[in-house]
Amino acid sequence: MTKYIHYFIYVLLSLLLPSCADVLDRQPLDKISDKDVWNDESMMRAYVTNLYSRFPFFAFETYSWYSITDEGTLSTGGTNAGSVSRSSELNPFWDYQYIRDCNVFLENVTSAPINDAVKSQLEGEVRFIRAYTYFEMMKRYGGVPLVDVVIDPLSPVEKKYTQRASEETIARFILAELDIAKELLSDNPLPRGRVNKWTALALKARSALWAASIARYGELASNGFTGIPSDQATQFYTVASQEAEEVIAAGKYSLYMDFPDDKSENYRKLFLQKNNPEVIFEKPYDGVNIGHSWDAWHAPPQWAARGGTGNPTLEFILGYENIDGSTDQPNFDGALTLYDDGRGPFIKKDPRLFATVFFQGDPWANGVTQTYEGLDPSASPDPAQVIRNPNVSYENVPAVGPDSRSIAKDDLSTNSGFLIKKYIDDAATTIPEGQSKTNWIVFRLAEMYLTKAEALFETGNKKEAAEALNYTRNRAGISLVDESTITLQKIQSERRAEFAFEAGHRFWDLRRWRIAHQILNHRFQGLQIIRHHATDKFYFIPFNCESFTRVFRQEHYYNPITTARINNNPDLVENPLY
Repeated sequence: MTKYIHYFIYVLLSLLLPSCADVLDRQPLDKISDKDVWNDESMMRAYVTNLYSRFPFFAFETYSWYSITDEGTLSTGGTNAGSVSRSSELNPFWDYQYIRDCNVFLENVTSAPINDAVKSQLEGEVRFIRAYTYFEMMKRYGGVPLVDVVIDPLSPVEKKYTQRASEETIARFILAELDIAKELLSDNPLPRGRVNKWTALALKARSALWAASIARYGELASNGFTGIPSDQATQFYTVASQEAEEVIAAGKYSLYMDFPDDKSENYRKLFLQKNNPEVIFEKPYDGVNIGHSWDAWHAPPQWAARGGTGNPTLEFILGYENIDGSTDQPNFDGALTLYDDGRGPFIKKDPRLFATVFFQGDPWANGVTQTYEGLDPSASPDPAQVIRNPNVSYENVPAVGPDSRSIAKDDLSTNSGFLIKKYIDDAATTIPEGQSKTNWIVFRLAEMYLTKAEALFETGNKKEAAEALNYTRNRAGISLVDESTITLQKIQSERRAEFAFEAGHRFWDLRRWRIAHQILNHRFQGLQIIRHHATDKFYFIPFNCESFTRVFRQEHYYNPITTARINNNPDLVENPLY
């Protein structure tokens, strides 16, 4: 670290800790010495506050990962992993300055003359932050350089800090860090935007499940930089189930159930409710000091400042299970079948679908969403007669809906016929850009149940796996499973429905299960929604909602280290196939 910590700490102290104004008189007003920082509790808290401000939440401000998966596309078109190369990557995260700042704190905190309880809490938080940072890098690159000390840039650097560690080494380092952190941290679940013991356990469960999946489904490179030995899978799965169960058994959190009689509304409200008992860790927003633009960009264009940016695909929607466990799917036979509204073909689906996606005719604010893109004036439905001109009406009925892809409004209309409802605030009709206040959920109790279910299933305990999986299925109101009917596909389907458009779960799940090349090498579809004027009903015609076929190759299970990083540090080795 440089000799001085810059002026941002003064700003934090002036905002958060006005009682410490006397400290500011000790040094020139543009700098604070290291000695002052590590001898003052307020400054150490400010240091950690700064680390939180830089935490890799990948929240609303940067979240469009759904467009790399089968969940959705963008109104401007989808994202193609096929463009990734040694000079270009998707969703990069390689932040050794952040790691260094964590290391600086951890090297100084143990000898700081401050309250022991405060010292333990702060050390635990920073160990969690460092572990989370390494987890985010491991997910992308596999093994990365493991730097757990403060390196003097003016002295020779040991090779062990410049060369990549194995992916297994990084995975085990993360678990070890969290073992230390959980003993240092408070077990108080509040506030939900601050790290506690249960947050550490939740991350340990998530990262152990990741490592187990890589061991079971990945391929171990000869240098060990990518992949984990297959004989380690059971051990990692066991850790994942144990840590998830500890969070569940503690009773500090409960599944959100404020609307038990309306399964869809209960699920929708889960993501809008402040002080939600299900949330383990979140990024808080207030819409004033810190806000985001999810509502302004994703709500139906009729009401949003921009609107319609994220568009669920037909494949994603069809992937939801039927409530009763049946496997039949809608038959899109065009004008042969008329439905009362846009939900008609999907009415048998999991109620979570209707809390996650806006359909034609869904009530919202003071009206209904209108994503239909053509008006059929024929007495009997006839697709050849459909009027698609957005400037035309027929008997005072607009030929296209104001939320449809036929409206030429910049890039603000759906490409697929569907819009994202999840995380959209009830007040989104009036929220301008940068002023949304919905919190971004990082960990919640539902994940612990599904982690436990998957880990137990993978180690052969199907009975308890089914019991764990049924917690979210029961809340959703869909058919339950038992040890004779639970399958990995059921677990994958449940995660897909429960975590849609949330925290990048689908993106990472496809990678850790090594099924992305099966799912994403595809040209995704939407539905043309046609309004039949004589009956005021609708019919549906599938179409390609993207202008290209997605490409996901074997090398895309890892990001490239990149030529730029290797030029900066020749000790790095590129990932396979790049």
